[in-house]
Formats: sequence, structure tokens, C-alpha cells
Amino acid sequence: MAYLNERRSAPILEAPGPGRAQIQEIVTCACSVPDHRRLVPWRVIAVEDGSRELLGELWARHLAESVNEAASLMRNVRRAPVILVCVFSPKQQVKVPRDEQLITAGLASYTILMAANALGFGGYWRTGRAAYNRPLAEELGLEEHESIAGYLYLGTVAEPLTLRPRPTVDKLPLDFAFQASALECN
Repeated sequence: MAYLNERRSAPILEAPGPGRAQIQEIVTCACSVPDHRRLVPWRVIAVEDGSRELLGELWARHLAESVNEAASLMRNVRRAPVILVCVFSPKQQVKVPRDEQLITAGLASYTILMAANALGFGGYWRTGRAAYNRPLAEELGLEEHESIAGYLYLGTVAEPLTLRPRPTVDKLPLDFAFQASALECN
């Protein structure tokens, strides 16, 4: 329970990041998420080493409105030694609605972060304009029906993480008021 309660995003990451075998192990853990009919409506594009610069160039080309913003986008890809692009890849399936598949892709992304943490790495999940730009998605090789669920930055935590305030149990959206008697028919 402590492991789950103490999970934190780690925005300042440095090398080393997970190697290829570790990335495979991390992504394999995502296969354990609830997935109705085992559709695996997600996939991952691993961006490491020099590929980060190529990703930065794509971001700059599609998102930058100024030279300064292009330079900032190029710096963003250097924030972690590994970036995993989590792709929502829904399948045509009558019995599993698209929304349910999107939840599975989100759970897979979260599980990837937790698996990286379990191996001793930090990480954080980003979306923003880079996740919602269609021409950028196409250059990354996404098909028309696919979209970016998020960019997961992974690496070694560079600074100690602080515990952010969390709601106490009395402030949680948890309701025990529902009663079986409410379902009884007259």
C-alpha cells in the first residue's frame, strides 16, 4: 500500500534510463491491465538516445510558433533519457465500446509508470499540444484511428521527490450510502 500511496511524478530525470530489456519488461507489465476481450487497444513507441532529437524536431516543426518556442521544445525531449509514446489504438469490436478501450489504454500507460518505478526509475506523463496534433501523430506513424494517450518520460530521479498534499479519506469521492433496499420494487 505504501508503494501505491507514495507514487509521485518525477519531473527532473537524468541518465541512466531503462535499457531496452527493461523497457520490454516495463511494457510487458502493461499487458496485465483489465482488457475486455484481450484487444490490447494500445501500443508503445520507444524514443531513446538520438531518436529524442528527431522527436524534438517533429515537435518544433508542428508546434512551434517562434524560434524560442522551437528551442524550448527541443529542450523538452532532453528532460529524460527515454520517452515512451503511448498510443491509443482502438480495435473495431462490437462488444467493447471505444470508451472502454480508451480506459484500457490509460491503465496501460499508468501501469508502465508504476512498472518503471518498481525498477527504480522515475517518470511522468505528459499530454498537451504534442498529444493532440494530428499531423504530428501521422509523422510518428499513427494510423487514422489512433491517437496519442501520452508521452511517458522515464529516467533516474535527479532530485528527491516531495509528497504532495493528498485528500484525506473524509474528502474522497466515496459514498457508502447506497443501500440494497433502494432497489426493491413494490
